[in-house]
Amino acid sequence: MRYGLMSNTRRSWSKKGKRTVYQNQQEFSNRYLYTAVDPISGETFHLMDFEDASTNQTDTFLLALQEKFPDDHLIIVWDRAPFHRSQALKRKHMTFISLPSYSPQLNPVERYFGEMRKVTANQIFREGMESLSKIVENGILALSKNLEAIKTLTGYSWILEQWQIVSQEMVVRRCA
Repeated sequence: MRYGLMSNTRRSWSKKGKRTVYQNQQEFSNRYLYTAVDPISGETFHLMDFEDASTNQTDTFLLALQEKFPDDHLIIVWDRAPFHRSQALKRKHMTFISLPSYSPQLNPVERYFGEMRKVTANQIFREGMESLSKIVENGILALSKNLEAIKTLTGYSWILEQWQIVSQEMVVRRCA
């Protein structure tokens, strides 16, 4: 997710007959947040404050994710961004599933990012990127405490159905 100093306006309440007036900030400084979300448990993993989104940053994120979960086989569902397509990103114990182009509605983490964008909505960050990054970090910490909300946001039916099938097959294999 890219976040930056350009204004992020959202709907808000105002008195009937009155129009809400927002201040506008047009600075083009931004950073990137990399996030992995487990729709089954609600657990999240984040790295933030990258200055760009590239294969190198994606590789850094995947290495950190692998270090966090060294004994797990990770299934990464992501879009077809250019920095997701490099063969250099292939890892043992990771399976990559690329979603169809132009289909953010299929990517569970996009709903998580939508909630994160609400944290910075309708605000001006005069202190710069440091204050914005701190607000994003606080938003991550607050949302990460609510595992049920994350599961509700990211637990798409097609993911939960496939998880049921795979987890039942794993139990059968262990028993056999």
